[in-house]
Amino acid sequence: MQARKYSTTLLIRNTSWLVGAEVVAKASRLASIMAMAAFLLPVEYGAAMLAMSIHEVLRLLLRSGAGAQIIRAKDEELPQLLANGLCVQWTVCISLCVVQFGIAYSTHWLFPDHDIFTLVALMALTYLVFPAVSTKAFLVQRENRMALFSVISSMCIIIENLAIAVALYSGAGLMAIVYAKWAFAIVWLGAFWAVKTQPHRLGFERVIFTRLLLTSTQLAAAEALRSLRMNMDIFIAARLMTPELFGLYSFAKSAGIGLAMSISQAYITALYPYICQQQKTNTRDSLGKKITLVTGLVSLIFICQSALVPVYVPILFSSEWQASFMTTSLLCLVAISTVWTDTYSAVLRSKGLYRLETQQCAYCLLVSIAGVFAMTPQFPESFALVLLLSSVLWLVFPAVNMFINFKTIKPA
Repeated sequence: MQARKYSTTLLIRNTSWLVGAEVVAKASRLASIMAMAAFLLPVEYGAAMLAMSIHEVLRLLLRSGAGAQIIRAKDEELPQLLANGLCVQWTVCISLCVVQFGIAYSTHWLFPDHDIFTLVALMALTYLVFPAVSTKAFLVQRENRMALFSVISSMCIIIENLAIAVALYSGAGLMAIVYAKWAFAIVWLGAFWAVKTQPHRLGFERVIFTRLLLTSTQLAAAEALRSLRMNMDIFIAARLMTPELFGLYSFAKSAGIGLAMSISQAYITALYPYICQQQKTNTRDSLGKKITLVTGLVSLIFICQSALVPVYVPILFSSEWQASFMTTSLLCLVAISTVWTDTYSAVLRSKGLYRLETQQCAYCLLVSIAGVFAMTPQFPESFALVLLLSSVLWLVFPAVNMFINFKTIKPA
């Protein structure tokens, strides 16, 4: 009984640290959104969000490296995984940098109404910073030191957001988002470099490196699909809407689901190491109920945010942005389906079911794309409504999968 109480407390404490730190960090996010709304025209705002979305899709692929395997590894295999994992991280990050340069070049014809080549290309340089301390960050999560991880993460986010505001005030224009990403990467490097973890060096053993890289490839597929699911609306809206309407939609997303998704990702960051720890200690009794309870509590945050949109948007932003009330509220509700879907993905990943996780991410992406192209919404409100209705269908996959598993359990 004591072990169960401790495990529940651990999950709530880790989640509280990460979500609490994320809420504080996102207060600074409001400062950057306000600065962008004040210093950028709607067309420029849309271009900035488009460039950051491209970077975000690729940046989330950093999760596809050796991190998940290091966190869930057994103690005896950890030293070899760390040495080879560091090599995998360099491989992944250099590849991402090259890929983003290529995508930056292709934006000339993918999004001809938005000149974002320089922004996307310069943000790609941040990938060359992360490998130096990536395995240290994984070890901090493995050890469930979420208080430390949340403090570093929130500090980096705060500095990034303040850098956007300061750069815009200084007249940097759209280059402000590039300076902010560089500031984030430098602070992340310095903070984790100072953290004491299990010592390890770069190493290469062909069998282990190949196994890690193959598994990372499976994870990359899942993360790529998840990233596209989270950002595909920006890419499609940039093509369907006029630059002015796209700017309003981009603002609504950053003021609504952009804040909610950060809390959701913080929760999943706390949840995954917790599940792995419970599986290693064989204390999995009532694990599903605990996860369901905490996920439900996180969902309530998004409902509250959606209800408060008509309150905080008029206070914080000028009249030209206030036509996005309904769009922002609807997008906040999309985060509810997102957190439940990503929670199920975390459970699958903790069990090593990477292929099934990839199938789930592909299903969610296809459902969203099918909904958007079936309705072809050309206004922000209708676009947000289509996304919300599509997000409800995401939950069909875990529901069907759990039903099949339940039916295959034979009675004693």
